[in-house]
Amino acid sequence: MREGVRVSGGKAKPLEAGDPKRIGEYRLLARLGAGGMGRVYLGRSKGGRVVAVKVIHPHLAEDAQFRRRFEQEVAAARRVGGIHTAQVVDADTGAEPPWLVTEYIAGPSLHEAVGEHGAFSAEAVAGLGAGLAEGLLAIHERGVVHRDLKPGNVLLAQDGPRIIDFGIARALDATSQTTRTSVVGTPGFMSPEQLRGREVGPASDVFCLAAVLAFAATGRRPFGEGPIEALGYRVVNEEPDLAGVPESLRPLIADGLAKDPDDRPGLHAFLERCSAVVQGGDPPLPEPVTTMIATRVAETEVLAPPREGGTPRVPALGRLKLTAAAAVGVLLVAFAVWAVADGGDEPAAPDAAVQVTTTSASAAPRTSPPQMSDSPSASESAAPSPDPTRRAFEKISAGDCLDAHHDESGDWNRSRPRAVACGRSDAYLKVYKVAVDTAGCRNGSPGDLDGELWWSHGEEGNEIVLCVRRQFRPGECLLATEGAEENTVAVSNSDLMTVWPCGEAAPGGYDFVLRVTAFTGGACPSGGRRVSWDLGSRTLCTRIV
Repeated sequence: MREGVRVSGGKAKPLEAGDPKRIGEYRLLARLGAGGMGRVYLGRSKGGRVVAVKVIHPHLAEDAQFRRRFEQEVAAARRVGGIHTAQVVDADTGAEPPWLVTEYIAGPSLHEAVGEHGAFSAEAVAGLGAGLAEGLLAIHERGVVHRDLKPGNVLLAQDGPRIIDFGIARALDATSQTTRTSVVGTPGFMSPEQLRGREVGPASDVFCLAAVLAFAATGRRPFGEGPIEALGYRVVNEEPDLAGVPESLRPLIADGLAKDPDDRPGLHAFLERCSAVVQGGDPPLPEPVTTMIATRVAETEVLAPPREGGTPRVPALGRLKLTAAAAVGVLLVAFAVWAVADGGDEPAAPDAAVQVTTTSASAAPRTSPPQMSDSPSASESAAPSPDPTRRAFEKISAGDCLDAHHDESGDWNRSRPRAVACGRSDAYLKVYKVAVDTAGCRNGSPGDLDGELWWSHGEEGNEIVLCVRRQFRPGECLLATEGAEENTVAVSNSDLMTVWPCGEAAPGGYDFVLRVTAFTGGACPSGGRRVSWDLGSRTLCTRIV
């Protein structure tokens, strides 16, 4: 079995003397973790994006077989681009040593959170289950099985859980019998078929998901602790200990831990059941866990200066809702890593001292008021700035994801585009091309349904056009109208760009709210209130709410 590498979520530590300062085009800021495959660093791209950089151990890079396998696994990880996963940003499998860059997730692992603060509530476990089910659906749709879903590979971020570490993921279409049947994973969370060295498919990840949710609900592994051999025997031959699992989730988790893969429910069942427990709300994490997440976000602000060689920002602690003790900890981190973040040079003194009082947990940091001056400011004497909307369009590139969608009026919900991480739950659009007019987008015949549209700014001859494609995710809802024929449902490309709360009635001008159940290359289930849409190479599966 191979030890994985944490791609993010761990507490950052200063770089050491032997650590590289750069990998590829990425500046390294701090250490995040290490494992059997290599070391992981917090880094920053030239464009200012904070990332996690995984650098493979040199002795492994010299192994030709390992390098080939690493190349295959990077290719598999690149195929995964769904919600609740850490996105692959860049990689160079031919470098010396090879490296992989993913987006950085500022938050603790589920293992850390439960270990420090105990089991989650039923609603929090259900929210976790719905998010992980969505992430695994996206992974499986790309023909990949994760094979090592465990509490340490689930990060808790501000916008929901993220699945990380595809270090031992395998492509479903792998032809190597050795690869397909290798026993890899983590004892206590591996499926029986993994332990037996048999062929592993998506149902194996379902078993892992159920084990992870049982851990979150009880604070312990469902098959106990002990030597690898003892854990393996219990997983294969004994029933799990589900005492303490909430009644609302126990049947689902028990079914997910079935010994026979064919007896386990699919991920859609987990998504539907967990969503029903949450009831469309935003399940709160335990308050101490929320504080852990806020602290990691603040530490990232400190470690990632705003520009090359710049002074790191001390975050606005009051906005992060930190306790005074946590605030003091963040400030200590700020001064401890200042020299590291600034390339080793002694930092200039800050403009104003930041004071933190420890007499009240809710006290906000105080700063001196701004000083008045009779001289004109830089902003007053500068030339007029260009059109801010155009500047926002100019910042967008092909491959970026946007948090924009159509509202009930058929207009974009934002006045300006804004790029967000493609794995975020609000990354509704992906830009596949930037053009100078709408003809540059893949405009099919009128009436063609492909889930693509454009967003433009400017006049003819001076236009910027973003050719966009909707990213459909299970659990999201969109709007539709009645079809021309009785008892039919109709949608347009504009309708496919809508996002609507699943628990609310359709607004004026629309007749239906549709919940996305899958976006797949195969067929959709039929019957009942299900409606499917052919979008070219893929099919959108929906259900009338």
